[in-house]
Amino acid sequence: MIDLQEKKRIGLASLRRRLGKVQIPVALGMTLVWMLLFEGFRLRPESLGLLVLGFLVSVLIMLLFPLPPIYPGFRFRPVYLVRMVLYVLARMAVASFQVTKWTFRPTRVSNAVVGVPLRTDSDLMLVCVSIASSIIPGSVVVEVARPGPVLYVHLLGTGDERAVEEGRRDVWRLEERIVRALGTREDIAALRAEEAVGRGGKESV
Repeated sequence: MIDLQEKKRIGLASLRRRLGKVQIPVALGMTLVWMLLFEGFRLRPESLGLLVLGFLVSVLIMLLFPLPPIYPGFRFRPVYLVRMVLYVLARMAVASFQVTKWTFRPTRVSNAVVGVPLRTDSDLMLVCVSIASSIIPGSVVVEVARPGPVLYVHLLGTGDERAVEEGRRDVWRLEERIVRALGTREDIAALRAEEAVGRGGKESV
C-alpha cells in the first residue's frame, strides 16, 4: 500500500512539473497557427470548437514534448495589443482587395524580394514579425538572415523603387506595433533608438 501511494505521489508530482512547463503564450501562438490552418476565423458554428480543440492540442503537445522556456518572453500591453490586432486585420483587408484587383489585371503583376533589416534583435519579435508579414496577402517571408536580423520578403505590386520602399516601411510599421504590444523594455528601447537614428539621418540630409 505504501508503495502504491508513493507511486501515485511521484506520478502527481511529475504531472505537476509537466503542467508547470506549459507556456501559455506559446500555446496561444500554436492555437493561432491551428486556427489559420483550419480556417477557424471564418464565422461558422464550429469555430469555437476549433479554438478550444486547438488550445487543448497545443497543451497536449507541450506536455508530451516539453519545450525549453522562452526568455525573456512576451510582455502583454492590452492597449497596444488591441491596436496591433486592428492594424493587422486592416492590412489583411486592404491587401486582400489589392491582390484581388491584381488578379483581374490583364498585365503581369510585378514582384520583388525585398530585404528588410529589423530594428530589434529579439528572436521572439523576429518570429512574430515573420508570421504576421506572411499572413498578410501579397507578402511572404522567404528567408531570414543572421546577424542583423534581416527579413527577405517577397512582395507583389513592386513596380518601382517607391513601391519597394513602401513595402519595406509596411514591414517596419508592423514590427513597431508588435514590439510595442509584446516586446520587452529592451526591445522598445532598441526600436526607439533606431527610430531616432533614422530621424537624425533624414534631418541631416
